[in-house]
Order: sequence, then C-alpha cells, then structure tokens
Amino acid sequence: MLRPGEEFVVEPRVRAPDREPRIDDAPREGFGLTCPLAVAMAAGVLSIALADRAARVDGPHRELLFWAGILLVVVPPAVRLCGLAASRTERITLALLTGLGAYLAKVAYNPTKLSFSDEYIHLRSIADDLASGHLFSFNPVLPEASHYPGLGDIVGGLVRLTGVPISTAGVLAIGSARLVLVLAIFMLLERLSGSARVAGLGCLLYGANPNFLYWSAQVSYESLALPLVVFTLYLVLRRTQDGPERGVAALAGLSILAIVVTHHLSSYFLAIMLCAWTATVLWRRRVRGVRGEYSPLRLTLLAVCAIGVWLVGFAPVTGQYLGSIAASTGGGLFNVITGASATRKLFSGGGVVAPAWERLLGLAAVGLTLLGLAVATWLLWRRRRSQPLMLAPLLLALCYPALLPLRFIGSAAETSNRSTEFLYLGVGSLLSVAVFELRGRFAGRARAFGATVVCALSVVVFLGGVTVAWQYAERLPQDRAAAAIPYEIGASARSADEWTEHELGPGHRFASDFLDHLGLATYGRQRTLWAPVDHVSAWELMAPTRVEHLVRRAVALGRIEYALVEDRLVDGVPASGFYFDKGEPGSIGRTLPLDPRALDKFAHAPGVSRVYDNGEQQIYAVGALK
Repeated sequence: MLRPGEEFVVEPRVRAPDREPRIDDAPREGFGLTCPLAVAMAAGVLSIALADRAARVDGPHRELLFWAGILLVVVPPAVRLCGLAASRTERITLALLTGLGAYLAKVAYNPTKLSFSDEYIHLRSIADDLASGHLFSFNPVLPEASHYPGLGDIVGGLVRLTGVPISTAGVLAIGSARLVLVLAIFMLLERLSGSARVAGLGCLLYGANPNFLYWSAQVSYESLALPLVVFTLYLVLRRTQDGPERGVAALAGLSILAIVVTHHLSSYFLAIMLCAWTATVLWRRRVRGVRGEYSPLRLTLLAVCAIGVWLVGFAPVTGQYLGSIAASTGGGLFNVITGASATRKLFSGGGVVAPAWERLLGLAAVGLTLLGLAVATWLLWRRRRSQPLMLAPLLLALCYPALLPLRFIGSAAETSNRSTEFLYLGVGSLLSVAVFELRGRFAGRARAFGATVVCALSVVVFLGGVTVAWQYAERLPQDRAAAAIPYEIGASARSADEWTEHELGPGHRFASDFLDHLGLATYGRQRTLWAPVDHVSAWELMAPTRVEHLVRRAVALGRIEYALVEDRLVDGVPASGFYFDKGEPGSIGRTLPLDPRALDKFAHAPGVSRVYDNGEQQIYAVGALK
C-alpha cells in the first residue's frame, strides 16, 4: 500500500528469464468483490437492453435507462480499479467484465441480426464465400473487404461447424475477440509499467475511446484484427524482456500473417510500431552502446513483406480505396483553411443536436484527457532513464491531440475518429499513470476523498467517450412507427430486398439510397453500384427531380437495370448528411430534406415500369432509359 505522502511510481520491469515477475505490492490472488460487482454490471446490461426495447416502441425513459445501464457497467469496476486493495486476479477479471459489458451493450441494440453498415459489408462477403466455396468474390458494398478474408474464414467456419446463422456466429467471434483484446491490453500494459494497477485501470480507460462501445464491437474485420495486433505487441515485448523463445516468436509470426489477411489498416499500424521498435533498439545499440536488447527485425521484415505481397498480389484495390479517403481528408482540410467550406458542427447529425449536458460531458472528457496526458508526459519524461519502455505509449498518445482538429472538418472527421481505437493504446496507459499519480498526492484522512476524486474523473472520461461513440440521433434503435428517415433496415425493406432475389434473381444492377443499397446487396444479393468501379454514383440517378440527360447518362454508364425508391427519405435528414453516396452535392451541413420530386420522377417516366410496391419501397425497371 502507498504510505502517506508517497508518490505512485511506475516501476520498470527488468528481470531475468527465470525470475518471478514483479508487479507491485497488491495481493496477487483472490477475486475480492468480483461477484457482487458482476451482478451490478449485469443489471446495467439489462437496463441498456430495456432502453433499446423502449426506443423501438417509443416507450418512456429510454435515455434514462440507457445512461443508468452505462453507469452500472462502468462505475463498479472503476471504484475497485482506482483503488489499491484489489488483487491482480480481481483486476484482470474486472477489466474483462467491463469489456464484455460494453460489447453486450452493442449486442442488445439488435440481438437477432446485424444492424450497422459495416456489418452488412461482411455479411455479404461471408454469404458469398459460403455459397461459392471460394474466397475473393466481388463485394458490391465494399470490394476491398472481400480481399481480406480473415474474418470470413473464422465466421464461416463457425457456421459450418455449428449450423448457426451468420449473425450469431459473427457475434460469438467478435465477442471472443473482445475478451482477447482486453486481456492482451492488460498483459501489455502490465509488462510496460510493471504494475497491475496501471494495467487494470488502463484497460478501463482504453474503453473511453469513442469506438469501443459500438464501432469496434461490430462484426467487422477491424474488430478481429485489432485484438491480434495488441496480442502481437505483447508477444514481442515478452520476447524482449524474457529473452529468446522460439515458441513466442513463431506465435508472433503467425499472428502477423493473420492480421495481414484480415485488415489493412491494422496491419499497417502494426508494421509502423514494429519499425519504430526496431529503429529504437538499433539506435540505442549504436549511439548509447546498449547491448542485449532484443530487436524485432525479423518480425518487422515479415510484416512489411507480407503486407507488400498481399497488397500487390491479392488486394490491389486497397490502394485506391485508402487513396480516396486520404484525398477526401486533405481536400476537406484545404477547403476549411481557405474558407471554401464551413467547419463541422459537433454533437449533431440528422438535424438533431445532443442535449447540452452531453455536449458538456464530452468536452469535459476531452479536456481531462488532454490534462492527464500532459501530467503523464511530464512524469514519464522525468523518469525516462528508468522507464524507457513507457516512452512507446507516450509517443502513441501524443498523436491523439494532433488529430483532434480534424473533428471540425466534415470529410476528415472520420479519419480522426477511426484513429482512436489505435491511439488509445497509449492514451489509456498514460491516463492510468496520471490517475495513480494524482491519487498518491492525497494522504492521511484525505485518502478516501482522493480515491473518490480519481474514480469520478475516470468515469467522466469514459462517459465522455460514450457521448461521441455514435450519432446521438442513432444511438438507440429506431421506432418503426415514427415519421423519420430510416437508419435501420426494417421488415418492409428486407421483404423488398428478398423479393428481388426470389423473383428477379441475384446479380442485377441496382441504384438506391445508401441504406437500401446495403440491404439489396446482402439480403437480395444484387449488384449495387460502387462508384470507383462503375464510374457513376447512385445520386446521379436518384437525386435529380426529373428524368433528364444526367439520369439517362447514369443509367447507361452504370448499366443500371433497376432503381429502388424509399418513400421515407423525405421525412428527415440523415445523420451522415448524405442520402445516396458520400460526397454527393450538399451532403456537408445539410439541413433540408430531399425534394419529394426526386422520388416521384420514375412513376411517370416513359419506358419505366414499376415492378414492386409495398407502400414504403418501390422498385422500377429503368433499363429502357439508356
């Protein structure tokens, strides 16, 4: 236990291979208060599920139920993880339960099927692989996803072995990956800092990244690859500290290959980390004269070569995909700097603005995060000679404030957001160091007050991440009876999608809005438009208010056979700003709904016939407009 006036010191973990690890002075065994805390966290997941149910039927108190559930999932473990009495075993268990509780919050959103846009991408790829028996089938939702079959192999294997639906197999696979992620973060931070306390709280604060609740819980390739990345970094660090172990090196190599075939950005991130690690070791040998440090040069070369071979030989479309994202980010930044476009409004989407208290909570969390990083940076820099391993998460965490300004740029905000699940590997560990440093400043009778303060600050940081985890307008499931633009594929839309496969057959070229484009590609197995390949965007056909030259040109260029019209598009503004494709005219800062004439134009156009109508969706044969 810390004595009055004693500072928390992150101790370096230096040991010989045959010695027991030195963690800290906390007891190593025993589950402590895990059982009652687990019951409270389970009640939190139930409360979130009730909030989701209430949202679907326009029930009362859904926001209250949601936030009560989040508090029950986060506060009980935070109290113990910020304290000093919990054993290492209890800290590991609580970290795992927190990660699982946050994952179940996403599962409760829609327990019986996949709901989020990226999940439809992989649902199509997995279904194609199962139906055809081979990999790399063309995916019209996101073609580059089919070139990274790691997730499909795992989920498809579960489907074949157990006979469960793809959605169920996906939930089980990503749930297992979430547990691997949390455990790997704990083991990595424990070895970096030498403290189970820092590791346990670091896992909780990693969950404050805005993508932890929903985005990284999707059945998506990054949700599987990121845990493997952290696991690989842990293996490399273990080899660095414990000396040569062939089994560890072989396992790290297999993990690297699995990451390369699963997700592009995760493999690039890992390669950068390994390159930086190798360069640091070589520099210390050459300049500082340090000997005996393990250099992951072979693993680095393996990662770089595997990425190159896969990119050139199997996934060449990835360069075009990532290039378009970089161009969009750079273009948005240039337009804001030159005044050609306005800055993005935070905490808003779909014409709905988050409540004032949520906006204040989100801003407070960012402010506390920056303050905590400043404190931890000063501490670690002062102790850099005795704690050189903690400089790696320090450098990673410092990228977080550098990317924050991109949040104010509409086309670049996603780049900043998508970086957080990687950068928080450093942010979480540094915030944990800052928390225990602050806690150590309280002595004597003020110790209980200090524990309360640091716990409250940690909870605020976590809750602030939740406020920006998803668009406020789409955080809870949609009420089917509400007059609003749909952001989930409902029963009527799914019926229309399935009708196309049964009556028209799969593989027809369709144009539609973005949401129905996902449903047509997955439930209907149709060939929806993909602008980089087809050289035409859906908005060129769907957005004009009259059937004129632009529409006919789009039909001819994209060889479009059918168009699906969603009547409810005129009932509001989508949270993303676009109805049909990213980058469509007026998508940034949109406030007015779609013109109804855009949806009615096919009903009276010569040569166009209506082949399906269920009252909400209509399907028109538009091939004659070429």
